[in-house]
Amino acid sequence: MNLTPFFETAVLALNRSKSAELGDRTRYIGSSDVSGCARKVYLQRKNPTTPSVSTLLKFSRGHIAETLIENIFDAGGVKHLYDTQVELRHPAYPLKAHVDFLFYADLDGTPELHVIEVKSVSGIPDQPYPQWEDQLAFQLGLLRLQYPEGKIGGSILAIDLNAGQVHQFNGYEYNDSIFNYLYCRALHMLDCLEEKDEARPSVSHLCAFCSYRTDCPAMNVPKVDLPPEIEALAGKYAELNGTKNRADKEMKSIRQELMDFTGPVFKGRSNTVDLLVSFVAPSQVVDSDQLKKQHPDIYSAVLKERAGYTKLECKPVNTPIKAATV
Repeated sequence: MNLTPFFETAVLALNRSKSAELGDRTRYIGSSDVSGCARKVYLQRKNPTTPSVSTLLKFSRGHIAETLIENIFDAGGVKHLYDTQVELRHPAYPLKAHVDFLFYADLDGTPELHVIEVKSVSGIPDQPYPQWEDQLAFQLGLLRLQYPEGKIGGSILAIDLNAGQVHQFNGYEYNDSIFNYLYCRALHMLDCLEEKDEARPSVSHLCAFCSYRTDCPAMNVPKVDLPPEIEALAGKYAELNGTKNRADKEMKSIRQELMDFTGPVFKGRSNTVDLLVSFVAPSQVVDSDQLKKQHPDIYSAVLKERAGYTKLECKPVNTPIKAATV
């Protein structure tokens, strides 16, 4: 039984099914659009492409994570406190948000509205990505329009399914200034779709998954003629760097499996390898952002110059993807 052709077809069908739940995306601007790239939003509407199976599988992790979180909430006895995939609409413009989880009360029953945005990741970041925060801020803004009174808050729940880790970035509240900025950005995207303005690119970590990056102005580099030996060396460097990146990812996965076996402390030797796991005690470091914010004079006084360095990058050229120009 060869499942590869089946998977390639079935994953596409799954993606279409999940997309259908969000309605016709060509007819409105969503919260993920507002927090993303205007050029990508424009091209997705005007010249839609199907992401690779690999990318679609990565996107599917988000649906799996949401289902898992919902099962956990239900098992914890709070099913009566929330709804899933709640649609929020702007009263005047085709602007929408689909909230992963909307709680109508705190876990102790105190009335409040709390939005939870779930993000599936490979490695939980130290800080939430700005695009995550913008998406949540836009959702809170539409929620405030629908509920002018009462307490409104939100959080981002990042979950790493491979590592079995979950982290809540909490404490977000409705902010009038941030929502007004995102609201204007959403209107700008509507103007772009109506050919009233130019859809400019914005760079973020999501560029790695973009189907339109090959001819993106933000990614363009001038074409040059390289001597054959230099081009061969650069290609070899890019190949080795790709091998290194793949090795780092594989090592991370293997590390997690080893840690699952050893626990936080372990010492042992087999015929071929020493396996040692130890705990490094927490330490304190200076939070430079807080220092700069709370004591700008002290921050300026303790700054020191950091020497520059030469950075070399070699990347394989991808096959161009046909896309509409803006």
